[in-house]
Amino acid sequence: MATQRLTKQRKAITEALASQENFRSAQEIHALLTADGETIGLSTVYRNLTEMFEVRDVDMIIGSDGESQYRLCSANHHHHLTCKQCGLAIEITGEALEVWAKQVGIDNGFTEITHTLEITGICRSCKNS
Repeated sequence: MATQRLTKQRKAITEALASQENFRSAQEIHALLTADGETIGLSTVYRNLTEMFEVRDVDMIIGSDGESQYRLCSANHHHHLTCKQCGLAIEITGEALEVWAKQVGIDNGFTEITHTLEITGICRSCKNS
């Protein structure tokens, strides 16, 4: 896919995401933008986030409520460990997982194997509060 043009809206969405440590829904990002005085429609936020995910400018997970949530992340292949209560998200890597995922694909006759992994739980801070 071709590089996406950096529009005013895309720049504002990127800046809003950069100000957040955890995954946020399109509605939460829209609320951040409008609170900062941006005039941007919710559908524009959704469209841009979808395009940004497609070109891997953002990561997306499905929250416990089934809603897509987005976050700017590192460019390296990684996965996430996410708290179901507060939304804390930690990037994780694991060579054993990478080897296992590739082998499962090969064992089943697949090629061009890719994967995603979302691990969720309750973080230490939420457990202790």
